[in-house]
Amino acid sequence: MHSSSNKNRVWSSLEEHCKGISKKSLTELFDENPNRGSDFSTSFEDLWVDISKQLVDSTTIELLSDLAEESKINQFFLDMMAGSPVNSTEKKPALHTALRAPKDSKILVEGTNVIPRITETLEKMEEFSHLIRNGKLLGSTGAPITSVVALGIGGSNLGSSMAHKALSKFSHAEMTIRFCSSIDALDLDQTLDGLNPETTIFIVTSKSFNTRETLLLMENARKWLEDSAVVTELSKHFVGITGSRDKALNSGLKESMIFDLPDWVGGRFSLSSAAGLVLMISIGSDEFSHLLAGMNKIDNKTVSESFESNGTLLLALTDIWNRSFLDYPTMAVIPYSSQMSYFPPYLQQLMMESLGKNNRTSEHEFGNSVGSVIWGSTGTESQHAFFQFLHQGTDVVPCEMLGFSSSYDHSHQELQNSLFANLLAQSEALAFGSGTGEKDLIREKKLDGNRPSTVILAPKLTPFILGQLVSLYEHRTVASGVIWGVNPFDQWGVELGKSIAIDIELEMNDTSSSKDATTRNSSSEKLLERFKIFRNT
Repeated sequence: MHSSSNKNRVWSSLEEHCKGISKKSLTELFDENPNRGSDFSTSFEDLWVDISKQLVDSTTIELLSDLAEESKINQFFLDMMAGSPVNSTEKKPALHTALRAPKDSKILVEGTNVIPRITETLEKMEEFSHLIRNGKLLGSTGAPITSVVALGIGGSNLGSSMAHKALSKFSHAEMTIRFCSSIDALDLDQTLDGLNPETTIFIVTSKSFNTRETLLLMENARKWLEDSAVVTELSKHFVGITGSRDKALNSGLKESMIFDLPDWVGGRFSLSSAAGLVLMISIGSDEFSHLLAGMNKIDNKTVSESFESNGTLLLALTDIWNRSFLDYPTMAVIPYSSQMSYFPPYLQQLMMESLGKNNRTSEHEFGNSVGSVIWGSTGTESQHAFFQFLHQGTDVVPCEMLGFSSSYDHSHQELQNSLFANLLAQSEALAFGSGTGEKDLIREKKLDGNRPSTVILAPKLTPFILGQLVSLYEHRTVASGVIWGVNPFDQWGVELGKSIAIDIELEMNDTSSSKDATTRNSSSEKLLERFKIFRNT
């Protein structure tokens, strides 16, 4: 067992090292090492990870490597994948990796192998998606189901909607797939616009089957079906993805339409679970299995690859370096693919809900900053939106650029080449600025450069590649949390607001109460008062 002081020693060495290297520019680092592009890049399964344009040198990597070793990160991953209760505050496993493990695996939780149950759920998903894709799943009037509306919020929505958009070229041509997560009435109205109640099914995803927003959406979906006057047997139009089967049954769902969501999988890690059913319906079970295979590849690579070529750990430690040592509070994620437009918001939940913590284990009480603000948008569009800030703004924002070498269609390869040319040009301009050969530029046109970026390059956007990317970011996030000393699997910070909202809602809907004034603070009182005035106008 390494002592806290030993860990502090490594941290102190990094702080001292940071003072020196932060005085250097990326131009100098590239001049010092002609092989820097190779030395600070790695092939990680089908992904190419290039951190050469980050403000790091070999000493930085060695010291960060020591930090990872001190934190026993590899052992943590082995424990996590073996089913140990690594979610310390909730005293349960975090076994999303088991969801894509081979069917002959053996992973025990409290003495029971979880793989048979996972396999059973997966086979049930495959059977269900096959029925619906082949027009054999019938609604209450006997018409085949052709539209699927996914109801869920947060982790019950962000992963599957992101993947559905990313893999739209693989989707079933005659199947309409829509997502609704907001309780804004307009959102559900627009989601349902043009759909036929007779041929529409709702997939309700909530692990607890207690999520207020999701249950409200389900209630309104039920009303929409009832108002149609043709749908009589509502249970044929609802699917439940949940860990609370009894609550789903009590809500009127049929046993055969409920899919198991294990208690040990967190929402933001749940794409490979039954929460991905809507994606399987869209792309088919074969392509979904390719997604799982891609995830499993990176799962295995993360625990077997040596540090210097371990893409997961290199990215995690670069995040720690940028946040805790160079003091960059945000990171922009820029996918050069229109299909990946939902990837930045998906990562917002994955990374910010996992790392947005100030409660840390005692041996990690050093370094003030944990986790980054994640934001971003698709490539060329963002160049015409916020790249001015990235190049010449007063704050340095590390960027992460995702690119794909081939288009989904070879006839569009010229456009794909142009996308990559833009990616490469921006990463160069961020790193090296206007260059010394541009001495005659007026001050306003000069770019100082020295803005760090990472490039992650993949061959082509397929389910197999997307699976690799998802797993890479999952494990990178977990690794960062372990080294920072936070539990990446809980999210207590979101619970308080939920309970307050329920109290306020009950009060607002209680028309029998003559009490207008509340015991709330003066701001809330005034806002409630003004809301009621506007509402009654």
